[in-house]
Amino acid sequence: MTFPYTGWVLMPSFTPKQEKFVSPYGFGDEQKEWHRTEKHKLVHVDSIYFCKAAAIYAGNQRLRDQQAALDKKQANINKRRAALEKAAGESKP
Repeated sequence: MTFPYTGWVLMPSFTPKQEKFVSPYGFGDEQKEWHRTEKHKLVHVDSIYFCKAAAIYAGNQRLRDQQAALDKKQANINKRRAALEKAAGESKP
């Protein structure tokens, strides 16, 4: 990787933002994992995208993963609720 270079990152709000990366950060192998922006923000290389479309695609994939995790948790909650309702129904005379 040649510095400086421009890449795209997703902000915490999932808004894609273009950043200029000026140097690697860390020592040894760590240096390959983090890059520093011109505003001294550290970004993991897995979170840097070559274009805005790639950042948007990655953001959508993260949202799909989060939704799948929520759906799984909701299914577990529904099973537990059904078990409690069944137990409550069995205890009635």
